[in-house]
Amino acid sequence: MTVRPTRAGIVRIWAGSLTATVRRRPPVPGLRHSAGMRQVVLVLVAMEIVVAFLLSAMLPPAVRPVHAAVELLLVLAGLGLVAALARHPHEVGGERVVLRTGFLGEVTLPRSSVRSTSAVVRTVPGRGPRRVPGEPAAVACSVDGELNVAVHLDPPVRLDLGPAGTVDASTVYASADSRAALEQALRGAVPPHRAR
Repeated sequence: MTVRPTRAGIVRIWAGSLTATVRRRPPVPGLRHSAGMRQVVLVLVAMEIVVAFLLSAMLPPAVRPVHAAVELLLVLAGLGLVAALARHPHEVGGERVVLRTGFLGEVTLPRSSVRSTSAVVRTVPGRGPRRVPGEPAAVACSVDGELNVAVHLDPPVRLDLGPAGTVDASTVYASADSRAALEQALRGAVPPHRAR
């Protein structure tokens, strides 16, 4: 099963994640992903703050409040994106494995179909759950094009990708900060048919 939020849903996820971070609510337990994207966005936010102050000094006083409001929205959007990625990790349980993108959707797989993982270094165009060009039985699930782990499924899982159609996926490519932690979590979550 795949879930893709609407634009309003994305804004809610960003705002809710940023609010939860400011209120210091404990993050959801799980396996983090998209470290590279989080770092890039944090650097861009820091640069935006510096540029905003420099630009504000050059603007006429009458325009400064509008400029400050726009810059504040940009900075909050960047921080909200980072918070959404950090607060919506992958989840591995005894019944299911949920691969998340933070705010662009998720793929839910039955734990009994997940057989193994392997390291990959590849790029798949697009964002969120999507088809993999050249691989009819593969789906990519990430916030950007960079993927570093392949989850192998047997039997294949039918995934509805919305307008892109359905895929009987035998491989799901994703991004994980630690492939070793994902493998360990999969070993610890025993599929229901093996739990005896």
